[in-house]
Amino acid sequence: MKRQITISSVLVAVISVVLVLISGVIYSSIKGAQEKDAQKYMNEIVSQYKTIITTQIDGDLQTLEALATFLGQDETMDLGAILVRLELESGSNAFNRMGFVSPDKKGYFIDTDGEKNYGIDISDEAFLQKTLNGASVVSDIMEDKLTGQPIVCYGVPVVHNGTITGAITATRLTSNFSKIISQEIFDGAAFVHIVDQEGNFIIRSDHAVIPKPLNNIFDDGDISSEIRTSILADMEKGGNAFATFRYQGNAYWVTFIPIGINDWQIFCLVPQSFLNHNFNTLLFVFVGVMICIFVLFSILFLYIYSILRKEQRTLQRFAYKDILTGADNRNRFVTDLPALLQEPWDHAMILMNISGFKFVNEFFGFQKGNLLLRHISAVLAANMDQGERYYRDNADHFGLLLHYTDKDTLMARIHKIYQEINDYTVSPNQDYRINCNFGISIIQSNSPKEKAVLAPDAVLNGALLALNSVSGNTSYPIAFYDEAIHEKARKKTEIESLMHAALANGEFHMYLQPKYYLKGQTLHSAEALVRWVSEDGTIHYPDEFIPVFEENGFITELDMFMLEQACKRVSYWIEQGYPAVPISVNQSRVFFYDENYLEKFRQTVDRYHIDPSLIILEVTESVAMSDLTQVKMVINKLHHMGFTISMDDFGSGYSSLNTLKDLDIAELKLDKEFLSEQSTSPRGKMVIESMIHLARALSITTVAEGIENEGQLAFLESIHCDIGQGYYFAKPIPVDQFENIILKKET
Repeated sequence: MKRQITISSVLVAVISVVLVLISGVIYSSIKGAQEKDAQKYMNEIVSQYKTIITTQIDGDLQTLEALATFLGQDETMDLGAILVRLELESGSNAFNRMGFVSPDKKGYFIDTDGEKNYGIDISDEAFLQKTLNGASVVSDIMEDKLTGQPIVCYGVPVVHNGTITGAITATRLTSNFSKIISQEIFDGAAFVHIVDQEGNFIIRSDHAVIPKPLNNIFDDGDISSEIRTSILADMEKGGNAFATFRYQGNAYWVTFIPIGINDWQIFCLVPQSFLNHNFNTLLFVFVGVMICIFVLFSILFLYIYSILRKEQRTLQRFAYKDILTGADNRNRFVTDLPALLQEPWDHAMILMNISGFKFVNEFFGFQKGNLLLRHISAVLAANMDQGERYYRDNADHFGLLLHYTDKDTLMARIHKIYQEINDYTVSPNQDYRINCNFGISIIQSNSPKEKAVLAPDAVLNGALLALNSVSGNTSYPIAFYDEAIHEKARKKTEIESLMHAALANGEFHMYLQPKYYLKGQTLHSAEALVRWVSEDGTIHYPDEFIPVFEENGFITELDMFMLEQACKRVSYWIEQGYPAVPISVNQSRVFFYDENYLEKFRQTVDRYHIDPSLIILEVTESVAMSDLTQVKMVINKLHHMGFTISMDDFGSGYSSLNTLKDLDIAELKLDKEFLSEQSTSPRGKMVIESMIHLARALSITTVAEGIENEGQLAFLESIHCDIGQGYYFAKPIPVDQFENIILKKET
């Protein structure tokens, strides 16, 4: 305890020194932040002036533009009528003077007091030419030709039947703007002016730091050449500028904000002392807070130290123990694994899960599920030998590291564990069998050096791959990691790493397999089948990559690509005078849950200007059975679009007459395995015949896949099957061969 107190005292002293140093740094930071806040504050205030000025100017222009539009719609465009309208408008607006300028630059003006000045030559006014060229213009400060007063003049073109027939003008005294910028801000300590991009005064407020007449903001004061150059550069770019200005020993903050009219800038000065009055207060508060922090730190330090060790023990328990079962968790196992693998014998890394554990929680309740997990943990603990470990990963996943002598011994131990887990009764009222799955990876001891460098993830990965290969399998629940599993995982990773580039590089090719009417054996359509042809010429068949694509979702991109290729090819056949042979394309289940894809189907077909009925969308039976209501709704929409719908692989799994009754399909394809297996027996033939007769009664066209010999063909013809497809007729072939061999026979 004395040692800890000594350490605490030293720490307090060190922290005190650090706090003093930090205070100095924070003081500098606060001072810099004060300048940034001042800049932000000034920008906000000056922006309000900008808004007032631009709002007035925009309002004036809108008033004139509305009047110009009204005059431009008058078919006569009579000057007298225009002047009458101007006189009326002049009395209802706040302009000093309004006027109309004819294309020959003669001006007709009416003052607010009613005085009229007609036929004045104003061809020397530069802004007027821009107006007569079609632009609404605000002039720079100019001298009124009639009164000699400084004014701002507006000009708006009058367009009649697409031709500029003159301009509406109006003037305001610059004093109107002076009143705006002369209003006191920051309790009268700030000074606002309007200047151009070179710093020349355009409108100078009556309220100024330097009372004597000045033409440019840089004529007096103390601004370094570097700051002046920086300000002028920022102003020329049209951006905001911020700098320091000194006059008679006083420091001012200066900000420039472009108005957006001509090259006008709002120029504002504020004494630094005015915006710094909160700085000392802030500093005082900061020092007080730092002292309080130090005192509180000193008081709380001992208390914090007293609970640190208690918290450390608690954190240790949470970090390395599973709270529910009391077993080690994955963190503890992974931490200890390198040392465990240094033992001079073989190990078996086993990952285990419970098949259908989610059902246990849902059906029996979470409390029963937790009791089951505790039972499993107890069984595993009871079956551990000296030096072996088990842990709970998450949910129903457990891991075991056992000594390995031979496969039979290990299998006997696993079956014993399996049996003891299975003997558990989840509920006395329900006879529920607990099924486990095991994935095993053997770690050899022949190379201790190799074992020493094995990463925990590498050790677990083999067992995980083996477990994934049997998850949910109750017939063969145990799998050993081997080259086949490794190769399957490697192949999947390889496919996923190449699939996007392969699609972009055009490595997926459409092959076509013809389908024939059995009666007369004339061509009916073709089925689009995908082949992946790598750059080295290797052909990959669908069973190698389609399952991977279905799992990771890439199948949607491939299906849309195949639809695009089918539409493109049908369009080409029509252009070349070939028969318009329909092409059937397979569709993923994802399409039936995203209505956006339906519009993509329509857009693709429309892009190639083909009839949607020339595209047959094949839906597998398993998709139809997954959500019959949703699939039925989507199929109805596809029919409404004009597509032909075919049910593929019927008879391969969950055949149901409800699918035929409820789905508006035009074509039924019997699965080739179903045909090959059933057609060899009288009962099988009777099933097929009944299915075809039922389909015919429902006006559904029947297609038999996998026809390979004369016997099958004769049987299908005898029971009035409509269409046949298989190697007996032709294998899937590239598109160009299909055109040269198949289509040319039909022309």
